[in-house]
Amino acid sequence: MPEIIPAILTDGLEDFKDKLKKLEGLTKWVQIDIMDGKFVNNKSIKLEDIVSIDHNFKLEVHLMVENPEKYFKVCQKLKCKRVLFHFEAVKDPLKTIEEMNQYDFAKGISINPPTPVDDVLPYVDLVDVVLFLAVNPGWQGQKFDPNVLKKIEKIRETHPNKQISIDGGVNMDNIKRVVSAGFNIINIGSAIFQNDQVEKNIISFKSIIK
Repeated sequence: MPEIIPAILTDGLEDFKDKLKKLEGLTKWVQIDIMDGKFVNNKSIKLEDIVSIDHNFKLEVHLMVENPEKYFKVCQKLKCKRVLFHFEAVKDPLKTIEEMNQYDFAKGISINPPTPVDDVLPYVDLVDVVLFLAVNPGWQGQKFDPNVLKKIEKIRETHPNKQISIDGGVNMDNIKRVVSAGFNIINIGSAIFQNDQVEKNIISFKSIIK
């Protein structure tokens, strides 16, 4: 069964703490969305601000930023299990991946909806996870782009065992299609926190994909 990872996107530290608390006991993993207002037109909390927060989650950090290498040290300090950078945010993905190799966390590369799969294929063997965005990055609650379901097919042909994740716009209505397409990891943000019924929403998602 694919892993569902709740995603937290916020620019408020207290809101982050509140969302983290609501997820306690419901998930092993949490994704933190980090934005710099440059790569995407939105800003989030800073990683440095959450270093002192106690938790028992495995952290995945989704860097929607320019110069992602500047964030790797604090990701290490946070004991992140996985860090993902955007293919479109760097001039030389290979150089970025080589810099990531200096750290303990697993490596991931993310691609936006318009980016052709062929562009990222040379780097698939060099990372642990490939993340497909099903919305334009930077905001939660956007409409899901079904074209991303076709994009996974090409990587599955050449890399049948690769960890492939999806992020953006996943909800109760489309998650079955997402699972059928072959995604191993499903990042869900607004659909988990909507109506302030986090536990109920997570249980519902898991029951649908069983």
